[in-house]
Amino acid sequence: MSVAAVDLGKTGCRVRVGTASAAGVGFPGLADADGAGQALAAVAAAFDRLPDDVREGVTAIGVGAAGAEAARSGAAALATALAGRLCVPAAVASDAVTAHAGAFAGSPGTIVIVGTGTVLITLRDGALVRVDGWGPWLGDEGSGRWIGQEGLRAVLAAHDGRGPRTTLSEHARAVAGPPSALPAWVSGSGAPARQLARFAPSVLSEAGDGDPIAQDIVARAARAVAHACTATTGPYCLLGGIAGAPAFRSPVTALLTAQGAELVDPRGDACDGAEFIARRRGSAYEGSVVRHD
Repeated sequence: MSVAAVDLGKTGCRVRVGTASAAGVGFPGLADADGAGQALAAVAAAFDRLPDDVREGVTAIGVGAAGAEAARSGAAALATALAGRLCVPAAVASDAVTAHAGAFAGSPGTIVIVGTGTVLITLRDGALVRVDGWGPWLGDEGSGRWIGQEGLRAVLAAHDGRGPRTTLSEHARAVAGPPSALPAWVSGSGAPARQLARFAPSVLSEAGDGDPIAQDIVARAARAVAHACTATTGPYCLLGGIAGAPAFRSPVTALLTAQGAELVDPRGDACDGAEFIARRRGSAYEGSVVRHD
């Protein structure tokens, strides 16, 4: 069984068949208007970059797609479209599900994904359960959006005289100009959560360089993520761009260790997870997978 494993996110698409791989652009998400159509186009474009003999040997496809959990009908439409285009069985789940399958391959454990957002996926009583991941306005505590937002709030507080001075002000001026331009810089992007997250690396950098305001923000973010872990069970895998940053990973690891949590490296990545759901029917992930044979 030669499986095309796909990791389809909002920033990029990666397709792997055995040792061959190809990459392409991402898509807005399955919950977006015509999300399934845009997802099909992204997967097809990356898939077509594979060598002819590799593509011709594919017998199944597994996809982890952003937004699949919130848009079950979109996931079903994508599975149907892929099965029709490739003439092979297709399995589609959310990218969080395939990240868990890649990290734990159906074994108990929790992935802690801290990137633009924050979401924890854990196996509980044989089913996948999500903790947080409620989006930028209702959740995603300790995420890149949260860190960036707190950083810019500190910049504006310093500008007003409501808070102490911070070196973050220099970074804010470099990306947006004077403080008065910050609201438009955030809202005018069309994707305010992602725009706020763009400031998170500046906060992490200044925290590492000793700015006390930045250090406090990162410490609070780490505490929020560690607290979310108390609602789940280990072992834990830390994943995502923010989780991988030393300035964040160090304090959250210390907090989790103090809580008695076991931290482990993932067994594999999201493409491994996409291959797993394509090959394995009836696993703990089955209720989160949409299939078309």
